[in-house]
This record gives sequence, C-alpha cells and structure tokens, in this order.
Amino acid sequence: MNDIKPMIFWDYLKSINQVCKFQTREGKRVGPVSNSELKRWCMNKAVIINGETVAFDELVDFPIFSVVIFPKNKITLL
Repeated sequence: MNDIKPMIFWDYLKSINQVCKFQTREGKRVGPVSNSELKRWCMNKAVIINGETVAFDELVDFPIFSVVIFPKNKITLL
C-alpha cells in the first residue's frame, strides 16, 4: 500500500534540491541554485513530473516515476 501523502510540488522540488544540490549558471553567477530560481523553473515549466508539467503550488501524486528538468535538454533525474 502507498502511505505517502500528496505533497505540494514546490516542497517536493526543494526536497529534491537538498539531495541533488542543483547548480545555477544564471547570468555571471555560478553555484547553488536559489529558491527564487527554483520557483522560476516551476513557473517556466522547466520541470516535468510523471510526464506532466506541474504548477509550483499544485499537489504531486505519488508514486513519482519520472522527474525531468529542462525537457528540451532531456535531463532526467528519476
């Protein structure tokens, strides 16, 4: 049985970032991604969960079998 409760996408993305340590190359800055940049990724549909784009304040259903960041570049995490 799946006992994992749905989670707001924004919270899920932040939890993935704690494990994966996303990096930025925004402008001249290089280093860890900021929360505001993570939010922009969500708003610009740069993250796809289970084949669907998700709004940053939308609930994510589990199980999650696919996380794609920047789908045009095809960077798949899971």
